[in-house]
Amino acid sequence: MRKTFFKTPTPAQVKRLDAVAILPEETGLADIVQQIDAVDGQKIVICESPVPEQYQSARKFMKHGPEITIPRAYSLQQIVERNKTPVQLREKAFAGQTPGVQYCGYSFAPVLGNDRKKRRVSLVECINGAKLYAYAASGNCAPITVKPYDNAHRVTREGAAVIVDVPSRTKGEQRYRFKMESVPVIDNPLKYAVAQSISSDHQCGSTRFNIKYNYAEDKQDSKVFNVCAHEVAAYLAIIDHYWNSLKNLVPLQMSQFAIPTQETVDFEGKLNGNVLLAFKEDEKLKHRKLNMAEREILHWERVRQMGHDATFFAREKVKDYKW
Repeated sequence: MRKTFFKTPTPAQVKRLDAVAILPEETGLADIVQQIDAVDGQKIVICESPVPEQYQSARKFMKHGPEITIPRAYSLQQIVERNKTPVQLREKAFAGQTPGVQYCGYSFAPVLGNDRKKRRVSLVECINGAKLYAYAASGNCAPITVKPYDNAHRVTREGAAVIVDVPSRTKGEQRYRFKMESVPVIDNPLKYAVAQSISSDHQCGSTRFNIKYNYAEDKQDSKVFNVCAHEVAAYLAIIDHYWNSLKNLVPLQMSQFAIPTQETVDFEGKLNGNVLLAFKEDEKLKHRKLNMAEREILHWERVRQMGHDATFFAREKVKDYKW
């Protein structure tokens, strides 16, 4: 059972809200959701999932759907000469969406070392991670602990290793203790490359059992590092640690994780608490809440409409948001 901070309304609770009319077909679903007045208890009921039919299931879409590719660099010299921070690269990539395409996340890839696995990040996991970080910083539980190992010459090239301890979102579950690696903490040109290799040894249900094989005709390797909310929350705590303790902005400057704005958090709240999908089962009309894939698609639609900065360029402290 989820802790109170992470609970969202049940389908039955959403069903009791007042329905609002669906706007004309040419209006995007994200626009319709945005216009819902959550305070007045409004809801919309949609009759078709935004997940493309060819993927057969939401889970398959999240594994094989189109993703936004952050511009790749293929050598250390190229990435250093490019001199672009991850947020600058994300802004450009997010603006390059193809209209009408539903996306399952964004990805980047390392340029140093033997681990060249693609890193894939979903917007929903970024939001969930920010919420988990805010929960840990709110005093409702022990905070996320951060223990860096950054006093070595190789940290310049390989980044720091940081042991973190992150709370679970489930009642009665133990905290997650794991190691984040390739954390950029040194302010030199190599930080751009170090940031591309961010990884961890964390395993939870959403990562351990997220098994994916590419289609036979795909050229890329099947192995992918999928980022989860626990890792996003841990990295936000690492940012805090280095800024508050050392006045070091490098982890923030080099963050590969899109940090949601308050408006995006509010939009996620509406997707969870004010939208139902109607479907037929055994000739009976039933309702369910949107799954992760459907919410992911609608967040990308909103990014396309509102732009990167309005949706995933946070200017306020995440822990001070209204969650």
